[in-house]
Amino acid sequence: MFTLNQGNPEVEAKALFVPEFKRIWDRDKSKDKARATKELAYVYFMADYISEYNIYGVEKAIMVGREIMEDEKYEPDQKIQDAIVKYESMQETYSMRYLKNVRETVDSLMEFYGELSFKKGDDADKYNPKALTTALKDVETIVEKIEKWEKKVRGEDEDMQIRGGGQVGMFEDPQKATWMKNRNN
Repeated sequence: MFTLNQGNPEVEAKALFVPEFKRIWDRDKSKDKARATKELAYVYFMADYISEYNIYGVEKAIMVGREIMEDEKYEPDQKIQDAIVKYESMQETYSMRYLKNVRETVDSLMEFYGELSFKKGDDADKYNPKALTTALKDVETIVEKIEKWEKKVRGEDEDMQIRGGGQVGMFEDPQKATWMKNRNN
């Protein structure tokens, strides 16, 4: 969705053919489109399956809001939410859908375990440390499997090569993009 021009991110023109992205672009009436670029970066970092911000799990929205939108309490409006949903759907395969669901489940487990702790005065009969430590070991195994699955999903993306060694972009359907086959003829 972005390219770098002299070290500055620019929105690729083809992204603006997607109505949800174009709405964000068009509502920014400024000449430099700085707000639209930030909002589309927010969409990218929130929705891309290989986003660098995925490491933050349940804190991802806060981190992207803080670092990209410069507001840790940033709440995306409906246009941004629609663009995120569209971006996610445009890159989704069965493997990615599975990975997303597993990530969400593990994130919720991590949040749950993060809040569990035995405090003085708690009912010791209701606290089962053995069950908790077993569950934490299970989560560790799940996290390792997620990392392996992420590599598999990235491998799907790497398999999509075009003539000349380039990568098929997120907006290009290799079956419908006949120009890729015909451009060298």
